[in-house]
Amino acid sequence: MNIALFGTSADPPTIGHQVVLEWLVQRFDLVAVWASDNPFKGNQTPLEHRQQMLRRLVDQVQVPQIQHDPNLSDPRTLNTVNTARLRWPAAQFTLVVGSDVLPTLLHWHRVAELLRLVKILVVPRSGAPLMEATLQALRSQQAEVAIADFLGPDISSSAYRNTGNSAGLPETISTYIQEHDLYPKPTDSLELPSDLPLAGFNVGVDNVIFSVDTNHNQLLVLLAVRQTPPYVGQWALPGTLVRQGEALENAAYRILSEKIRVQNLYLEQLYTFGGPNRDPRESAESSRYLSVSYFAVVRYEEAILMSDERHLISWHPIGQIPPLAFDHAQILAYGHNRLRNKLEYSPVAFDVLPDLFTLSDLYQLYRTVLGDQFSDYSNFRARILKLGFLAATGQKVGRGAGRPASLYRFDAEAFAPLKDKPMVFI
Repeated sequence: MNIALFGTSADPPTIGHQVVLEWLVQRFDLVAVWASDNPFKGNQTPLEHRQQMLRRLVDQVQVPQIQHDPNLSDPRTLNTVNTARLRWPAAQFTLVVGSDVLPTLLHWHRVAELLRLVKILVVPRSGAPLMEATLQALRSQQAEVAIADFLGPDISSSAYRNTGNSAGLPETISTYIQEHDLYPKPTDSLELPSDLPLAGFNVGVDNVIFSVDTNHNQLLVLLAVRQTPPYVGQWALPGTLVRQGEALENAAYRILSEKIRVQNLYLEQLYTFGGPNRDPRESAESSRYLSVSYFAVVRYEEAILMSDERHLISWHPIGQIPPLAFDHAQILAYGHNRLRNKLEYSPVAFDVLPDLFTLSDLYQLYRTVLGDQFSDYSNFRARILKLGFLAATGQKVGRGAGRPASLYRFDAEAFAPLKDKPMVFI
């Protein structure tokens, strides 16, 4: 049994926490929830009230696989995990943390022991970007870390405490707060004036196009030099404004077709970036600019650039990215995290590889994207074959002076029971 351990210091719980629970329950056999007694936070509402609000939230979701267990609450997460192990001795545990909490994790009580007992699943939060240095530090401690393919609503508990606006709270939580008069009313409202004009929007699509160069063990991203204002002459992600009557996905494919020619690729919508002032063309009197971003993955060996003007469009190693226009650095970072996470639990690699491939082809793709800390080849080979979704074809291919390598085919039907299970491949 795979169990997600989700403790939250939410004060109060919001619709955002409810959405996280609903996402987790689709990917784990059981989600154990409790209100955490966080020693790093002060001036919190008494734990008893936070447990009661969380219980109401769990009751509202009405999914039996979510269990609220106040006995798991402890200032030290290691004690919580040991309590969970006593209750579910045969289970495998994944500790769910927000990206805002992640930088403190290495300072937790007996963290090395904790990381041996659980996997870590990081849920991205708006305003708390994931730092590669933090992830590398965790992995250097042999931690198994995955990034959730998910960004919940930008709703925080502090927004309610600061404004008193209950729009982000489930009704059952608002009722409980009123019944117990839990939070002082703010003296100043942070709401925007009600007479602001409605915003008009221009909708664009920006593509984060990754290529995997397994020969040189490099993950690359395609960048183009902007030819029109603003940011003329600066590197940016390939993008376009959406045409009249054009579907968003078709615009993403149009970008791909204008930039590269490739036979095998994976494409997925990433996120919508639409904060005010993200584009210098905006002003109080003009339209806002939204970016609906997509990410794509191709093999570098197969991808042919449609332009020979390499000074205007080229592949860049992910660790050597020049300054980017707009908020494209944020979009790229978000896409990179999504790609790493998708590879850890979904069959993205098989959309990129040819129909027939060797285990070495597959391993090199994973190692290139996930880094040198990824599993060694012998362990990867044993685990991937044991999972049972690679079908041997009986064919072999010779490369160099070594023995011919066996060719395999991805069996989507055999993979179906594992779909959306976290960290299948690591």
